[in-house]
Amino acid sequence: MKVFINQAVDSYAKRVEPLLLQKEACNNLMLGIMNRLKENKTDCFLGWVEANGEIIYAFLRTPPHNWILPDIEVNSLDFIPVITNYLNQHGYEVPGVLGPIKYAKAFAQQWEEKSGKTASVHMNELIYQLDRVQIEYPLPGQLIQAEIADHALLAKWLLLFGEEANAPIDESRASSLAAEFLHKQSAYFLQIGENKVSMANKSRETKHGATINAVYTPDKYKKKGYATSVVSQLSQKLLNDGYQFCSLYTDLSNPTANNIYKKIGYYKIGSAIVYLF
Repeated sequence: MKVFINQAVDSYAKRVEPLLLQKEACNNLMLGIMNRLKENKTDCFLGWVEANGEIIYAFLRTPPHNWILPDIEVNSLDFIPVITNYLNQHGYEVPGVLGPIKYAKAFAQQWEEKSGKTASVHMNELIYQLDRVQIEYPLPGQLIQAEIADHALLAKWLLLFGEEANAPIDESRASSLAAEFLHKQSAYFLQIGENKVSMANKSRETKHGATINAVYTPDKYKKKGYATSVVSQLSQKLLNDGYQFCSLYTDLSNPTANNIYKKIGYYKIGSAIVYLF
């Protein structure tokens, strides 16, 4: 087996997309990042593994984030030490790894041996897909698109969302994310009367689907069905816009969020784990 890493996004996508699209919704993270890199070629490391001249696996990293391992069926885990050996020998930074449990766990064990660092589980996640909104209408509130005037509120809520989701960001990052969401016109609020009470964001796009993230409701508006409403309405909008499915990641340890998504019509299609070193 041989490992290759480069930064040529277009040629990389042609090589690995057929593998990733076999489980498109499960691989929404890596597919979405690749699509974003085609539009905005920021720093990245795009890797793949070949056996007998055929690509059998792919992986990537966009610094400063973790390495991502997708859900691709491979007969054995023999490719994992090939990847970790390559990263170690060539001096690549490995702050963490995210991927299907069997792959990420094997990677973490190998990297501990090679680096002498200790792997800790940061989060266990579930991956959901929705093909049809099953919850009954009408739902409380109106779905509205965030506007430039909402920047301060959006940035504040993203900061609070990061704290709640165990993925804290600083004020500068929250502000830049809010600006990015507004530029892409991807952020939405649920409005009740004059009050914005919940938010959700249309994130990564794949060939046939779109991902929802940054779902947040302030404490004073919780337990009123607002998160259910904003996700339901945004999911239906995305389906109406022509996407065949919606997908999202959830924290396994958050039963409230998982129950909300199941109620709407999301169903589990995969799982992932995040290790930090």
